[in-house]
Amino acid sequence: MKQRFMSILSIKKRNSVVLLCSVVLLIGTLSACINFTDGSQAFKPGTIYSSINGKQIIVHDAGNSYSIDEDGTVSISYQNGAVTTKTPLKLDMTKRAWGRGISESGFFISEDKTAIVYGSSDEKSSPLQVLISDDMGKTWNDYTIPGAKGHEFFIGFTNKNHGWLVSGASRGVASALNYVFQTSDGGKTWEEIGNPNDIYSEHLTGAGFSSKDIGFLGYRYFMDDGPVIYWTKDQGKSWDRLSVSLPEKFNQYKKDPLSPIFNGEVGLFPIALIDKDAEVVGTIFLSSKDGGLTWVYDEKYDKL
Repeated sequence: MKQRFMSILSIKKRNSVVLLCSVVLLIGTLSACINFTDGSQAFKPGTIYSSINGKQIIVHDAGNSYSIDEDGTVSISYQNGAVTTKTPLKLDMTKRAWGRGISESGFFISEDKTAIVYGSSDEKSSPLQVLISDDMGKTWNDYTIPGAKGHEFFIGFTNKNHGWLVSGASRGVASALNYVFQTSDGGKTWEEIGNPNDIYSEHLTGAGFSSKDIGFLGYRYFMDDGPVIYWTKDQGKSWDRLSVSLPEKFNQYKKDPLSPIFNGEVGLFPIALIDKDAEVVGTIFLSSKDGGLTWVYDEKYDKL
């Protein structure tokens, strides 16, 4: 059904992101649905996913998507359906697809770089793998990420060579451990950098880096109403809670930060608002003009 809607949208140029939001919601996917890139980037932006309580969220739609066939084959669609390719990755559909070791947020789909993180279904027998294509699915390479395990994955690239991965897994009620990895050779090799587990350990709802040094982890609200965001500006050597100032009218909601989006030095940080019935009622945004060093609430992007 998702592929059919994407095919319909590819017939005509989309004049409104609101139309896309409506279609995405029709197929049961919550979407922040923000596009603030102009197509002139040297490195084409990727479609970025997050998730809240099992509901997938398209944080940034770059006109690329994925689908899983009835036989379990994972396929990638580029340029709003103009190019479609099958990947070598095939899931065991006798089990839940996500239980097979693939995560809702473990995809980064750009025309310049596509990366899919996956692992074993038992989360223990082997490290995570990342399947990568640099040519819109014509060729694929599979790489191991030593030491990376878990079932909650976030992945992204800031250019063709530099990328990041966060893998996490539950360690009990309302707690999770998360580990951060980086690559500087396009995904061939990965190195673990520091993490904030000693100061805060919860389930992630978003993650992202603006550069090799500056990165963010967004956590599901728990002890307070949020948004709880920890960030580093020294490649994971230290982590601090990001101070966020929002209008008082949003105090009635709990807040889950999603994955930040960057276009050079310009950044947007989506925050999902959740009402007393645990329903997401909309998304508000922080904006940055200095690569994520400072953020301010920007009402013009609100989706309420």
